Amino acid sequence: MSNLSTAAAALPAGTTTLDARAIAQTPIASYGDIFRSLPGFEVANYGQGAIGYGLSMRGYTNAEHGRDIAYYIDGVPLNDISSIHTPNYADLNILMPETVQSIEVVRGPFNVECGDSNLGGCVNVTTKNSEPFASIGASGGSYGAARAVGTFSSQGGAYQPFFVEQGYHADGYRDNSFVNNYDSFNKITIQLGDGTLSIRGQAYGTTFGAPGYINRDAVASGVLSPRAAVDPTDGGSKNFENLTANYTWGPADQNFTVMAFTNHDIFNRFADFGTASGQRWQQDERTTAGGRIRKVWTNEAADGTGWQLLVGTQWRTDFINAFQAPTTARAINGPIAESIGDTETDIGPYAQVQWKPVSWLKVTAAGRFDKFYYNVVDRLTPSNSTSISPGIWSPKAGVTLTPFKWWDVYVNYGQGFRSIDAATELIGNPTIQPFKIESKEVGTHLNIGPFVLHADVYTTHSQNEAFQAAPGLPETFLGAAERAGYDFDARYYIVKDAANNVALFANYGEVVARLLNSAPSFYVPNVPLYTANIGVEYSVAMRNAERLSGSAFVSFVGHQNMTQDGALTASAYQRVTGRLNYSWPGGWSVFTEAIWYPGSILSEFAFNLTGPVVGASSSDIYAAPAPRWTVLGGFTYRIPTSGIALADNIEDPR
Repeated sequence: MSNLSTAAAALPAGTTTLDARAIAQTPIASYGDIFRSLPGFEVANYGQGAIGYGLSMRGYTNAEHGRDIAYYIDGVPLNDISSIHTPNYADLNILMPETVQSIEVVRGPFNVECGDSNLGGCVNVTTKNSEPFASIGASGGSYGAARAVGTFSSQGGAYQPFFVEQGYHADGYRDNSFVNNYDSFNKITIQLGDGTLSIRGQAYGTTFGAPGYINRDAVASGVLSPRAAVDPTDGGSKNFENLTANYTWGPADQNFTVMAFTNHDIFNRFADFGTASGQRWQQDERTTAGGRIRKVWTNEAADGTGWQLLVGTQWRTDFINAFQAPTTARAINGPIAESIGDTETDIGPYAQVQWKPVSWLKVTAAGRFDKFYYNVVDRLTPSNSTSISPGIWSPKAGVTLTPFKWWDVYVNYGQGFRSIDAATELIGNPTIQPFKIESKEVGTHLNIGPFVLHADVYTTHSQNEAFQAAPGLPETFLGAAERAGYDFDARYYIVKDAANNVALFANYGEVVARLLNSAPSFYVPNVPLYTANIGVEYSVAMRNAERLSGSAFVSFVGHQNMTQDGALTASAYQRVTGRLNYSWPGGWSVFTEAIWYPGSILSEFAFNLTGPVVGASSSDIYAAPAPRWTVLGGFTYRIPTSGIALADNIEDPR
C-alpha cells in the first residue's frame, strides 16, 4: 500500500488480488463463485440460465445484475451501458477460470482507471499470455452438469499461443433451467520491438431456459415445488464476439500501453415474471469499439521517497438497437412496446499522482473527466428522440501513513458515477445527468509474520437512488441515500514455504443502506445487513511430487429488506463450500467439490415483485430457490509443450 505502483494493492483502499493459483483452489460451479469468499462481496445467483448474476459490494443492491460494479477484462469494459434489460447490465459468463492470470478487486470508487459503474467498486481481470503445457479436461455432476475443456499453449518461441476451448451443458436444478454454451478463447503474444503485443479473439454462444421467479410463501408452505417453472418457453440466447489488442512497452513502473477492442453482442431474453403482463421479449444488439492509452513515469529514490505519475484516456462507443414486445411462447402477440436506436460515446481522460516526500508518508491524488455523447432515436415516439452530451468529474484523494514497515493506515475520498440509461432514464427526460456518489473511508493494513489483517470503515452518499422492480420496467428515483459500513479481512498462515501453503481466513462486512428524506421509505431493498466467510485454503506437497490443494469455507449472509419500509425481509442464510484437488507429476489431476445450503434455500435471491414498495404483503415476495446440494467432479490431463517439467507447475491443478 505504501509502494509507488499502479497495482490495485498500492491504492489507499480496501483491495483484494487473486492469482491463478488462488482461483484454481476455489470451488467454482459458476462465475459468481469466484467472488463469494472475498470480503464485502455478495453474490445472488438468480438461477435463470445464462444471465448476469447479482454481484454487489458496499451496500448496493443484488437485484440489478451487478450494474454497480465496473468490470474489465484486459482493459475492455464489460458493463452494457443503456441495456434495455437493466442499466449497465453485467454478464461475466464469458469468463473461464483457465484463462485468468489475476483478478484485482477495489472496494469503493477509488480506482481512477475505472470509470462508468464504479460505485460499489471495480473488478479488473487480466488473462494469461501462455502456459508451458496443453491440457484436456472434463467434469460433471449434479443436475446434468457436464463440461469439456481443452487448452493449447507453449513458451519459449517467437510467439506464445494460448487457446482455450469449452463446451458446457447443464439441465439445471429447476424445471426449464437448462444451459448450453460454447466458449472459444484464442490469444497470441509476441515481442514487437522493445514491447509486447497480445492479440485476443473470443467467441461465446449460449442458449438457456429460465424457470422464472415463484411465490416464496407457496414454496415455503409446500403448495409449490421449489423446482417449479413459471413458463416452459422462458429463456433466451446470447452470442458474443470480441477482438482485443494490447501493446505494452517498457518496465512496469515506466511503461506505455495501448489497447484497442471491438465487440459484437446480441442478447435475447423471454421472461414471464409471474405478473398479469405475461411473457416479454427483450433484444439488445450492440457493436462496441474503444480503446485506452496510458503512460506511467516513476522516480523513486533509494531512501523510499519519490513520485509516480499516471496519465491516460479511455474511449468507448456503443451502437445499440433494442426492442421489447409482449409474447406468448416466444411469438409476438401485440404491438412493439419499445424500439430504440442509440449511439453512445464516452471519452474519459484521467491522471493520478503518488508522492512520497518521506518514506513513511504517501499522498495520492487522482481525477478523471468523462464526457458522454448520446444520440437516441425512439422509433415508436420520434418526439422523444434526443441528443445530449453531459460530462462528469470524479476526483479521488488519499493519504497513507506507514509507521512501521508492517503497518499502514490510510484515509481516502472518492467519487464515482453511473452513466444515464437511454432506455429507462433518458427518454422523455433530456435534462437528466449521470448518477454521482461520493465515498469516504478510513482503514488499516497489517502484515506481521504469518498474520495479515485489513480493516476499514466507510460512508457513501448517493445523489439519487434509482430503483427498477424488474428488468424492462420503468425506473423510479428514490432521492438521496447513504450507506454506512465496515469490512475486515484476516488471514493466518499456518504453513507458508516454497512447497506448502496452509492458511486460515475470515472476513466480515456490515452495511446499512438508507434512503434519506423519503419516509415512509427508509431502506434500499435487497442489501444484506452483513456478509461473512470463514475457511481454509491449502496446497500441500505429498509423496512422489504429488500435491493436495483446495479450499473450504462457510459463507454467512444476513437478512435483507424486501421493501423500502423494512416490513418484509429475506432471512439470513448460510452456504458451505469445499473443493479438493489432487495432482500427479505425470500430468493427471482430479478434483471434487460440493456446495450445501444448510438453512434457507429461498433467501439467496428474493424480491418484491408484485407489491408496492411500502405496505407490501408477504404474498408479494418471489424467489429463485437454490438447490440444497450440488456436487461436481472431474479430471485434467496436461501435456508439456515447452520442455518444462509438469511437477514445476503442479500447484495450479487446472
